[in-house]
Amino acid sequence: MSNTLSGQTAVVVGGSSGIGKATAAQLNNLGASVTIVGRSQERLDAAQADIGDVAVASVDCTDEAAAAAFFEGLNSLDHLVITIAASASLGPFSEVPVDGLRETFDGRFWPYLIVMHHGAKKLSDQGSLTLVTGASAIAATPGASALAAVNGALEGMIKTLAVEMAPTRVNAVAPGLTDTEAWSRIPDKIREGMFADSSASTPAGRIGQPEDVAAAVTSCITNGFLTGLALPCDGGKRLV
Repeated sequence: MSNTLSGQTAVVVGGSSGIGKATAAQLNNLGASVTIVGRSQERLDAAQADIGDVAVASVDCTDEAAAAAFFEGLNSLDHLVITIAASASLGPFSEVPVDGLRETFDGRFWPYLIVMHHGAKKLSDQGSLTLVTGASAIAATPGASALAAVNGALEGMIKTLAVEMAPTRVNAVAPGLTDTEAWSRIPDKIREGMFADSSASTPAGRIGQPEDVAAAVTSCITNGFLTGLALPCDGGKRLV
């Protein structure tokens, strides 16, 4: 499998950390020519040093003109992965301000849509588009209604795009609780307790690692018969 993607190009938007970084590393190991995209040049450089032979591009994907210019400058694109992290307004639906719900969409949905719109124009017929969404799209998680709405909206486009963009394949991977740098903002004791509670109630007996989700993304890319799929990668959490 080491040369499965040899001669193919891949762009991972949000590839400087977490799931995106793990995905870029796996695609690189499969022989793809990978470019990781993010806003922070410092984090991109650090990821490049860790992964090795990948290109980097500092692009603010909330800026449509900047995103459009980046994709226009690509000579070719076979696989596009989008995993953009953004803050979300959490809390009881009736207590979260409408502006907070709007900010959640502004920070996550619209950057995804911008990247999808301009990236799709460059994808090869035998290529793929894979979104990393979230288990909140299907799980009933009190306090996460804004995030559920965003992820649900993104996943709601998958089947239509899979038909419209065929033979280019379109899929989503929906991770559950995953141990990424994003959780470092939470105090250690609280984070460890949350991880322990989730592990105890998850059939797989643990929370996810970035490499778990990256493997699911890689499967969507390398399996040419998968399209129109929203693939849960949650250790079975949705079942309990």
